[in-house]
Amino acid sequence: MSIRITDAAMTSDLTGHRAVHDGDGWRVTWLPGRRLAHGQALTAMTIAETLAADDPPSGCRLWPHLAGWAAELGLSGVDAAARVCAALADGEDRS
Repeated sequence: MSIRITDAAMTSDLTGHRAVHDGDGWRVTWLPGRRLAHGQALTAMTIAETLAADDPPSGCRLWPHLAGWAAELGLSGVDAAARVCAALADGEDRS
């Protein structure tokens, strides 16, 4: 797992999701309409990458970590996972 970070974007080779800096904050493909701080965008990318690497069921050893990261964004782990997967299914990772 590796997230590439530049001044303008965060990308991953495991997921089509990305974060883009627009001058006012970071926009993440699976959180449309939200502006995030740098650390929050990195957290969002970590969630997307973790789910792409291994879709954790509720009993998975990574689930507590995913739930904690999601809480940093004001979401539950289940909500974050659903948003990541729905955005990929809708093609939002290409926007």
